[in-house]
Amino acid sequence: MALVCFVAGAVLSRRLEPNVQVEKVILPGGTPALKFIPAGSGPHPVALLAHGYSATKESLFWYAEALSAAGFICYSVDLPGHGESPRLYSFVEAAHTLGDVARAIGPVDVLVGHSMGGGAGGEAVREGLMRPKLVIAVGSGPRLGQQAPPLFLLVGRFDEFFKSAELRTRTDAQLVISPWSNHGLELFDPVLVNAAVTAACAVVGKASPSAFTSWRWRTAGIALTMLGALGLALALPVFPPRWMWARGVVVSALFIAEFVLAVNTCLDLKPRLQNMPLQIVAAAITLAVLVGTGKLRFPRWGFAAIAAALAIGSVIASGHLIANGTMLAFHILQLSQVFAPALFLGTIVGAIAAFRGTRFGGDVAMAVIVGCGFFQLGNAPRAALAPSKPHVFIRLDAKLCNACAGHYEFAPDNVFRTGARVAIWRQGDQMFLQATGRRVLQGVHEIFPESETNFFIKINGAELTFIKNEKGEVTSVNHHMTGLPDSEGKKLKD
Repeated sequence: MALVCFVAGAVLSRRLEPNVQVEKVILPGGTPALKFIPAGSGPHPVALLAHGYSATKESLFWYAEALSAAGFICYSVDLPGHGESPRLYSFVEAAHTLGDVARAIGPVDVLVGHSMGGGAGGEAVREGLMRPKLVIAVGSGPRLGQQAPPLFLLVGRFDEFFKSAELRTRTDAQLVISPWSNHGLELFDPVLVNAAVTAACAVVGKASPSAFTSWRWRTAGIALTMLGALGLALALPVFPPRWMWARGVVVSALFIAEFVLAVNTCLDLKPRLQNMPLQIVAAAITLAVLVGTGKLRFPRWGFAAIAAALAIGSVIASGHLIANGTMLAFHILQLSQVFAPALFLGTIVGAIAAFRGTRFGGDVAMAVIVGCGFFQLGNAPRAALAPSKPHVFIRLDAKLCNACAGHYEFAPDNVFRTGARVAIWRQGDQMFLQATGRRVLQGVHEIFPESETNFFIKINGAELTFIKNEKGEVTSVNHHMTGLPDSEGKKLKD
């Protein structure tokens, strides 16, 4: 019966909406994509889907499937540095890739982007690289610029990166808030998926189909597969005493197979050989910790409590960490959100392995689950190294420094999403900068002159270029960072 549940669940978890076909394609420019093809003769409207940072083309599977069931031809692409893309990642490269794809597949009616994909898509629209009829941003708040197409924002109430209170202040977009999802679960939220389909159908003049329902079958399939794995684990015979530890390996393998078979439709779970050494080290460290805590008689359920506390703490601290706008904060948050569920699931699998076995066998199973959880999801993209150029700093005359001093205001864009205020002043022979706003460089920092108008910020590698009018007066400053679009801040007269 357990085997029947396991197989039936694996089949159900791959069930698609009726009359939708999916195939892998390579688009011009070498961009890998999943193509979702609806039933019936054309012409069909076209939707282009862009995933978030450290995700892959499989991430937006639910949205593409539902749109295809509504009659759209959908292309979900691997952005540069992600998945199977041969290119290297930068935000600007991602935006240009979307523009290249849009030109290759014909007029794009609807652009759907999650997180970074929404921002890169917004930049592609802002720069005129594509002109869709509608932009749907999931867990994102892109700025589309002047004469932009309609913008539809979809966000979960508990999104760590884009707070619903912040998005409510937007007057250039419609907003739908799901009451239960966070940034990651927005990808699998039926409320947001159905809202996206309704908006997309309206903009192309199609009747909205019945609600997206295949997720129910897939959820049932995941539950059945998990039940089958549990049954198979409990049905294992008692291992010989010298091989009791191997019970942990077999039980953990059953649950890993269940997860890969049942969830791989919407997640890229192919084995990554380059990560295996790190996963083995993580499993070995975890096993050593478990053996040590076992000698101290620390209960196994205590790790589940730690996992729950870590998950809650990461949600509470996410606003502060992300507001600082550093990649370190992002990776700390990402690590905790991968480690917490791996630890919780590992605790359960370890307890199952210890049934009719030994605590050490349970520790082995738990260590395997935690080790595999690391470095499997949320891998940083393959990025191009910033070009190294020598910076030669000079000493500027006080009059030239004073000309650059003042207050500058950056309008909201895809770098400073809520805008920013920057104060620049001279103190003796040095120049300093302080920015205020959400996700800006915090604190006071010295800026170093390379010419009369070009300055460099050592801490983050940003370059500032001051723009002068015909009278020689500084009117604005251009902010440039490798891989990001440039932003221009206007000098305030007061």
